[in-house]
Amino acid sequence: MFRILSLDGGGIKGAFSAAVLAQYQEDTGYSIAEHFDLITGTSTGGIIALGLGLGIPVREIVDFYAQKGPTIFPGTSLVQRASGVLRWLRGPKHSHTALRAALEEVFGTRKFGESRCRLVIPTYDAIGGRIFLMKTVHHERFKYDIDAPAVDVALATSAAPTYFAAARFPTHQDASYVDGGVWANGPVLVGVVEAVSFLGVALSNIDVLSIGCTSTPFNIAKQANAGLVKWSAGLVDLMFEGQMEAALAQAKLLLDGRLHRIDVVAREGEFALDDARADKIRQLINRGRSEAVKKVNLEPVKARFLNGTPAAPFTPLHTSAP
Repeated sequence: MFRILSLDGGGIKGAFSAAVLAQYQEDTGYSIAEHFDLITGTSTGGIIALGLGLGIPVREIVDFYAQKGPTIFPGTSLVQRASGVLRWLRGPKHSHTALRAALEEVFGTRKFGESRCRLVIPTYDAIGGRIFLMKTVHHERFKYDIDAPAVDVALATSAAPTYFAAARFPTHQDASYVDGGVWANGPVLVGVVEAVSFLGVALSNIDVLSIGCTSTPFNIAKQANAGLVKWSAGLVDLMFEGQMEAALAQAKLLLDGRLHRIDVVAREGEFALDDARADKIRQLINRGRSEAVKKVNLEPVKARFLNGTPAAPFTPLHTSAP
């Protein structure tokens, strides 16, 4: 089977996804990246995908969320949260500076093209007004982003509207990007289409492991008849949740049982994209570990994905951009 790992977006809630993967790698002793033919990740899922592709130990990715989360998303005190909301009304709630510094500590100066596995990272071209995918060189056409710094790719996929400003991308002249979650927060279909359309894989030969960042029943009844101010606070969540639900439903129909989803439903208000208080991050990590070891998840993951049969080694078609 052609195995795809799909990682959802969700800000600091990526700690849940990273903890799931770390638990599986520790349980099986197998490399995550070496057992998947393709990894696709959006926003925080894109950061995790980049880390896996660049060979960063999954436990270090978990530590990244625990140690850097409060710096990337400051605002733990009541006063800080209040000032953050006021700042949010005028512009982006958080600064790219802290996120870039944290990513540079992990990725250093490494390039996107150094990935050991095929990657597809969704983002959105804010200037051109079009969807955009950052891809490793697993097809003759995909050779223009190979020299892009991994940090810039991570910023491009994780610039969530209203939370961060659009991310500049120096290797694309006059380009800036916003979070891929605006159109592919759950990138499962991105991975399936990539495999079928560009890698020539038969749909019947695809098996997908999709990992979420926790979900919450999303009720828009209060906003349904409201005006701009009340709607605006929930628009980002609605945009992310709605298209993610649609993508999963469509992928399940296409794959006919060959999609395994790992996620957990949290209480309303329990977790938020930018709630990086230490206790919340610990809870996310613990939830990830707990969900990973459930029989309903552990057995299919060991049988279908981390089963001791690595994917065929990935050899990039180019090692530098033309």
